[in-house]
Amino acid sequence: MKLSTKLPHIVKRQLEDSIFVGRLATSTEIHTQTFQESPIVLSEHTDRLTFYLKPLSPLPNKLTRYFGKMNDLLTGNTNSMNNVRVLNDLIQYDRIPYPDLKPKVEALFKDKLVLFKLTHANDNVYAELIKLEPIQPQEEYVVLPSPDLRLGETRQDLEAKFTGEKRPITLKKYPNLFEAPSMILYEDTLYEVALESKSNSTTYFQKEGIPVRSASVDPDTLIEYVDAVYEHHLFFLSKHYYALLMEQFETQKRPLREPSVPTKEAPTPQKEDRALVSKPVQATSEMDFLDRLLHKAGYEYKMFYREEDLYAFHMSVKTNPLTILGGMSGTGKSQLARIYGETLGLTEGETMLFLPISPSYQDPNDILGFMNPTTNVFHESDTGLVSLLQHAADYPDQLHMVIFDEMNLSQVEHWFSPFLSLLEINGDKHLQIFNDSITEESGRYQSRIKLGDNLIFIGTVNFDETTKSFSDRLLDRTNIITPKKPPFKETIAFYEKVHQSVPVSPEPREVSASHLRGEWRFAAGDVGLHLLNEYEIHTLDEIHSLMNENDPQKGVSFRVALAITDYLCNVPSDATGTPLLSRRELFDFQINQRILTKIKGIDTFAGPMVGEMSTPSDYVDGSLAKLFKSDRAQMASDFTLSLKTLHNKAKELMMYGFTN
Repeated sequence: MKLSTKLPHIVKRQLEDSIFVGRLATSTEIHTQTFQESPIVLSEHTDRLTFYLKPLSPLPNKLTRYFGKMNDLLTGNTNSMNNVRVLNDLIQYDRIPYPDLKPKVEALFKDKLVLFKLTHANDNVYAELIKLEPIQPQEEYVVLPSPDLRLGETRQDLEAKFTGEKRPITLKKYPNLFEAPSMILYEDTLYEVALESKSNSTTYFQKEGIPVRSASVDPDTLIEYVDAVYEHHLFFLSKHYYALLMEQFETQKRPLREPSVPTKEAPTPQKEDRALVSKPVQATSEMDFLDRLLHKAGYEYKMFYREEDLYAFHMSVKTNPLTILGGMSGTGKSQLARIYGETLGLTEGETMLFLPISPSYQDPNDILGFMNPTTNVFHESDTGLVSLLQHAADYPDQLHMVIFDEMNLSQVEHWFSPFLSLLEINGDKHLQIFNDSITEESGRYQSRIKLGDNLIFIGTVNFDETTKSFSDRLLDRTNIITPKKPPFKETIAFYEKVHQSVPVSPEPREVSASHLRGEWRFAAGDVGLHLLNEYEIHTLDEIHSLMNENDPQKGVSFRVALAITDYLCNVPSDATGTPLLSRRELFDFQINQRILTKIKGIDTFAGPMVGEMSTPSDYVDGSLAKLFKSDRAQMASDFTLSLKTLHNKAKELMMYGFTN
C-alpha cells in the first residue's frame, strides 16, 4: 500500500503491536483494483513472489489517513525474510521449482484465514505473515482484546482496576491506534468497559463513573465462535458469531461490585530517635531509586548510559549475588559500579570496597589473607575484603558492595573459588577464613563469616589478549552486562535533557537489603519454570539441543533456566504499572547474557551454531540464528541483540579462527 505522506514515528511504533486478519484476494478483486489477473504474482526475472490480501478486521482510521490511492487490498512479498520463513515452514517454499511456485502458494492460501501484521518500508506499508488458519474466512471480523496481567496478578486484581482502583490495564496487542474497545475478554469472562488511553500506546484506564458489567462465557462456546487467536492477547470472531455472543452477554451480564477497602489504623506517634537523625533517608520506591541513578550518572558524573542498560544492570544486581560488567575499554564500567553503589547510599571505604585485581592473584588467600600457624594470628590481605565481609555480617540489613575491577586479569575461578561454590547455595552461606578449631590471637577475626543477601559483588572485565577467559562454571552463575557506547550526538541530547529535567533532591537516600532483595523483588522461592511461556520454554529446549549436539558438556542447565525466569519476573514498572522493559526484550537480553557467552572456541564447535562468514558482507546463518528466526521462537522475542552477537562471533571466527 503506497503512502501519501510519511508515517509519524508514533504510528510506526504502534504498527509493531497491531495484528489483523484477512484472506487472499479473489481474481475479480485484484483485476478491478490493480489490473492484475491473479492475487499471486511471480516476477518474470526473479523468484520474487507478491501476494494480495483482503483485510477482514478493521484498519484504523489513524493509519488509513496516510494511505495514498485507497483500495481494499494490501500487498506482501517474499522480499520479506519473515514471509519466506512462514512459507518455508508450511510448504518448503525454497525447494519448490519455479514453474510450481505460483499454484503451490495459491493452493496454500485457499480457504485460509490469514493473520498478519503491517510493516513500513520505502514509503509503503506491506503485509507480514504470522500464520494461516485452516478455516473458511468470513467477510467481516471483530477483535476482542485480552488484558495482560502482571506476574502474580489475578482476576480479582483486574476487576479492582475496573472499579475501586484507578490502575492501568494493559492491552498488549491493541494499541490506541485503534478505537478503544467496548468489550474485552479475560479467560472465560466478558467485560463491557469504557476505556481511555492516557499514557503509552497499550495502556488504558476505565473511565470514572461508568460501571463495568461482566458475564461468564462457556469455554465450548468460545471455541466454536472464535476463528483465530493471537498469543492469548487477541481473539478474532466473525461478525455473525460476535452478534450471537453479544445476545448471550445481554441476558447474563451483571455489574461488577467495587471491592471493599479495609480501614487503616493511624500510626502511633513515636519519639524522635536522635541517633537516626544523621542517617540517610530510607528510599522506598524502586522508580525513585532508578530516577536518582539516571540523574546521578548524567548530572553529577557527566556519564551517559542508555536507560535500558541501567535497568538491565539493576535487575541483575537485585536477582544475583554477582554481576559482571563487560565491554570495550573506556565505556565507564568501573564508574557505573561506583555510581550505582553511591545511589544505594553506600560509602567507599566503609560499605563499598573498590578492589583492583592483580595478575598475580592465584589463590583465595591473595584477596582474603592467611593464618600464621606459629602465632595463630590472622594476617588480613591488603585488600580489606575480610573486614568488609565481617561488617556486612554484623549489619545484615545494610547493603555492602565489592567491586572487583579488571576481574579477569587473573583466572577468576582460582582466587574467587570459595565464593563461586557458595553462590549456588540457597539459605545460609558461610565463608571459611581459617580452621574452626583455631583461636585467633588478636580477637579481631572470626573463623567463618556469614554471607547474607546484603552483599553485592560486581566485576568489571575487558576481553583482550591480556585477560583470562571465563569458565562455564562461572558463566552459569552470573549475567555479563555489556553497556553499549551510544553515539556522541545522543550523549549531548541526554545531557540537555538531564539539565532541563526537574532537579532530584540532593538529600542522600539509603536503600536497605530488605528493599533491594525483598520489597523490590519477586519472591525467589516462588520462581519456577512454570512462569515461562510455551515459546520461551521451546526456545530454551531447542538451544540446549543444538549446543549439546556440538558438545555434550554444554547446554542450558536448570540453574540457567531458573535464573532467566527470576530475571524476567523482576522487571521494574513505572508509576502507571507499565514494565520499563518488554518481556520480549528481556528474554533476548538473557539469552545473550547467560547462554551465548558460553559459545566460544574454534570453529569446529562454534561454527555450526554461530554461522559462517567468508567476507564481512557474506554471512550464512548458523543453527542458532535459524532457530531465533523461526516462527515459534519469534513469538518469544525478536532476538535482535542475540542475532547481532552471533554475527559478531562469526566474524571473529573468520578473522581469528576462534571466538570468545
